[in-house]
Amino acid sequence: MNGEVMNNEEDYAFDVAGYLHVPGALKSEEVEELNQALDGMKKSEGMLGWPVPQREPFRDLLVHPKLVWYLNQIVGHGFRLDQAPQLLGYQEGEVGDKLVGGDEPRNPSRAYYQQNGRRSSQGIKVIWALEDVVEGDGGLVMVQASHKSNVETPPDLVTGVDEMGLVKQLELKAGDLFLLAESVLQGVRPWNGDSKRLLTYWYAGRAAIQSNGPGPEAQIESLVEWAKEAAPEQKSVMYKPGFKGSNPAPVLNTDGKKIWVEENSEVIHPSIYICDPNSRIDEKEFYFWDLNGYLVVPGVMDKEWLAEANQAVDKYQVRIEVGGELSGGSVSQAGTGRPLLPGLLNLPSPYSAPFRRMITHPTVVHRLNWMGGSGYRTGGATVFCAVDGTSGHSLHDGNEPISPSRGYYFKNGRSYCETITIAWQLRDVEPGLGGFACVPGSHKTQYPMPSGIRTCDETMGLVVQPTMKAGDVLFFMDGGCTHGALAWKNPIPRRGVLIKYQSKNSNWGGGVIDPQERWGNIVEDMTEEQFAVMRGPERDGRHRTVPRLVVQDDRVSVSYDPEGDRYSSKYRKPGRKP
Repeated sequence: MNGEVMNNEEDYAFDVAGYLHVPGALKSEEVEELNQALDGMKKSEGMLGWPVPQREPFRDLLVHPKLVWYLNQIVGHGFRLDQAPQLLGYQEGEVGDKLVGGDEPRNPSRAYYQQNGRRSSQGIKVIWALEDVVEGDGGLVMVQASHKSNVETPPDLVTGVDEMGLVKQLELKAGDLFLLAESVLQGVRPWNGDSKRLLTYWYAGRAAIQSNGPGPEAQIESLVEWAKEAAPEQKSVMYKPGFKGSNPAPVLNTDGKKIWVEENSEVIHPSIYICDPNSRIDEKEFYFWDLNGYLVVPGVMDKEWLAEANQAVDKYQVRIEVGGELSGGSVSQAGTGRPLLPGLLNLPSPYSAPFRRMITHPTVVHRLNWMGGSGYRTGGATVFCAVDGTSGHSLHDGNEPISPSRGYYFKNGRSYCETITIAWQLRDVEPGLGGFACVPGSHKTQYPMPSGIRTCDETMGLVVQPTMKAGDVLFFMDGGCTHGALAWKNPIPRRGVLIKYQSKNSNWGGGVIDPQERWGNIVEDMTEEQFAVMRGPERDGRHRTVPRLVVQDDRVSVSYDPEGDRYSSKYRKPGRKP
């Protein structure tokens, strides 16, 4: 590990999800020694202060070489222990339906920062698995990608009334190490059956103020001498970090004329943003969209509409075109070529009617308006007709490298998504049987997609395949969210109608207006260099290069070498074929 850094897979996983799973970090004899100490002491906390020799393995874990190596890169040099180790799920008030964390409203003392190739997660929960934990055991749960949430967590999700399909239970093997950003929305569920041993340490950035220590000095106030005569509001701004009165910090408030110290510790941090009561935006949908990069709206199509659409597909089966194998060299997703039925909007009447109805349906228009703003356009409709054995489509796109014509941005309470694709489900999409798949949160990543994610051969637990019913509608950030399809394993063929929408701001998939069409006679007799800048909005698609102007020895020339293009091999993601 000397001089080495985290590989791109680990960087990507932590940046996308807010956590990192490191299998087999402890040797079996280390796990046994820790369990023996716990068996002997029969306690769930206070390990660092236990008598010799029971305390020693826990003190060794405090600065375990593998842990230090990761914390130096995830938190930064100078990290420190903020809370003493304890067994997860054994403390009073720890277990329940409630979730804590999330990045909105932001808590900078626990937040995740990433900029210009440097990263710092100010709070990290370190979990050492001393026993296996499998699905259904209970214990730690989390919401993937919530360390970058831009939208306040819906109250129903916080309280456990509605998990919204987002809550994920931790699964580990004895000896595994799990690193979880404190800003991830997380909680502890009751153990089902015998309690499991997950040993938890809390670390913080060198300057982050999080909790007071348990020592006697931390239980007293440490103020300057004149504070004895200070008014309460003056005293409230003179607390010393790490001592009594610093956590939670006093809350000072004003109405512009008088000042007072609030009785409760709820943070006062005014915002200039006001929710629009006329927006008709469902707050849970907005949260889900911003968090994940996709959204499923159930039950949009009724039975009659579904029957008409399926009847049209049945009638024009002979027009199905089988394309190439799209798994991109994947072992797990290999299969036959992908069958498509294009041109649905151009079918003879009445067979085109159920598909034309889709393109401006109120359910679509309402959401496109808040997802990306008005002025969008579409090009057509195609139905995916995958059969049992059809290959998957290797995952593609994402936020790195950035592409303004296909990206996602959140500002001033608005979602700015430049390209949105909608898939209308004409048949059920069953769990584990293939279909649309994506990496939730990947529309905000700062790292290139690993080849194992692209092929779905090494998903690191990040890839999700949403289950859907016939009549449901899927929206996803085409270009922003890493997406594709898993191999179809259902004897019943897939039927999903794909319709792409592009914003008014960029030309991603439309035709190209050449200089003559755009300017007419004005471009006659121009030099090649002049002509190169007279094009209309160029289609900004991968593998499509444009002429570039190069300056050398004070001379301008035109280069058609794709090396400087955003989608050239120079910028291509690891594992992507040219």
